[in-house]
Amino acid sequence: MKTEKWWMVLLAVMALVFIAGCGAAPPPAMAPGAQPAMTPSTAVNEINQSISLAAAQSTSSTADYRIGPDDLVQVTLYNIPEQDARLTPRTVILRVSQEGKIVVPLLGAISVKGKTTAQVEADLRARFAKYIRDPQVGVLITEYRQRVSVMGAVQKPGVFELTGPKSVIDMIALAGGVTERAGNQVHVYRQGADGKRESFVIDLIALANPSGEVLDQKNAAMVNLPVQAGDVINIPQAGMFFVDGAVGKPGSYPLGRNYTLTQALATAGGVTQDLADYGSVSIYRRQSPTDVKTITVDLDEVLAGKTQDVQVQSDDVIVVPMSSAKYFVKRFIGTIISGVSVGSMVR
Repeated sequence: MKTEKWWMVLLAVMALVFIAGCGAAPPPAMAPGAQPAMTPSTAVNEINQSISLAAAQSTSSTADYRIGPDDLVQVTLYNIPEQDARLTPRTVILRVSQEGKIVVPLLGAISVKGKTTAQVEADLRARFAKYIRDPQVGVLITEYRQRVSVMGAVQKPGVFELTGPKSVIDMIALAGGVTERAGNQVHVYRQGADGKRESFVIDLIALANPSGEVLDQKNAAMVNLPVQAGDVINIPQAGMFFVDGAVGKPGSYPLGRNYTLTQALATAGGVTQDLADYGSVSIYRRQSPTDVKTITVDLDEVLAGKTQDVQVQSDDVIVVPMSSAKYFVKRFIGTIISGVSVGSMVR
């Protein structure tokens, strides 16, 4: 009995020595002084807070609003003498038809769809000039009845009525902000004045930044576009990335932000420190239907700041392999130590 107990104690001591020899203090989850990786929920919350703040501070001007069907428009001729007001009313309230027209006394049907109040005023001044010397015309929208659709990766997709001038950021805020599956772009589709379909691509991150700019400069300069009647705002879902191996929560995750490797691993529950081989993390990236590129990363060097943190792309497969030595320590030596402890308690 004494001999058996001695061997058990010896094995336990050898196990402890082996563990110490492996330098088994696991690598830190992050480099000293590094910032914690941002989780999808944290990133989305920050973006939505920025969108809400920007929407609250929005300075969308009535001058930017484009008139559309069912809007109520007030037209005023300021320099009509009182004696002539019976023939040509100084002020009229007009409902915009489904064809986008208003019927103005003396002038007849005038197309106002897609125009700003300033553009309508200029048009009416030119038309009234045939009958009135130097006409002074004012146009005011007294009731807004336009609708804009917000779809894709937002909290409350749907069709929203405009209660006044709105911008893209206002509409996203009305839709409750973006979800964790949102990609990095906002697409805006509209029918142009010439009947052609127009599209704008906006960077979602820049959207919450007043100095941000539209990625497609073809038709607009600033990111926070004023919306028009019938606009469709779409926030496409992001791609996916996949994580497997020695991590807390293997699986697939939406690539909602510009994730780096360490952020992607944090999203997957973090690396299992007592099992992972930090020096041989692999990223499998598809180049074509028949070509897959393998990127090998030493996570120790990344955490130490010696190697750049790799940017994750859509459909990347990240594999954190198990370390054979760590597995042996955890599964075999750990079992022996556990047996010794249990045996000591029984005896």
